[in-house]
Amino acid sequence: MKRVLILFVFALSVLGTSSQSVEALFRQYRNEKNVEYVHIPRFVMSMVKMLAKEGQDEGRALKAVSSVRALDMESCSPAVRKNFQKTLQTFQPAGYTPVIFCKEGDETSYIYIKEKKGYIRELLILSAGNNEGAIMQIKGKIKPDDVDTVVKRNTKKNCLKKP
Repeated sequence: MKRVLILFVFALSVLGTSSQSVEALFRQYRNEKNVEYVHIPRFVMSMVKMLAKEGQDEGRALKAVSSVRALDMESCSPAVRKNFQKTLQTFQPAGYTPVIFCKEGDETSYIYIKEKKGYIRELLILSAGNNEGAIMQIKGKIKPDDVDTVVKRNTKKNCLKKP
């Protein structure tokens, strides 16, 4: 009976490490010294949406966003940034689809999405380099065409789409 219980606990621990959560990533790094963490919740975003102009592309995009979380590691220690780089190399968020991988020099960026009923419900942007590191999570009901337009305008030629 002990063997079965030990094997069951071991199996659960292996399953837990195969998929990683974005929340755990934020929790791991947001309390590090000199890391800047910002969370704009749904309530605040709804107030900002009331101030957005209707006719502009930015206003339309803003209305699709329900909350934003960002973490910036530019001012933290090099050891924390290096650890973050190593974490991102093996990070595979559960439920997200990888869309873009970009490596330029020492900087690596990943973009993941979570889709539901033809809309992007979450957009996750991870970036790490020797001098910076960042996580950005945008939640909402975003049209994929809007994201494609922004990505095409801002993607460099050496960035590759992930299969």
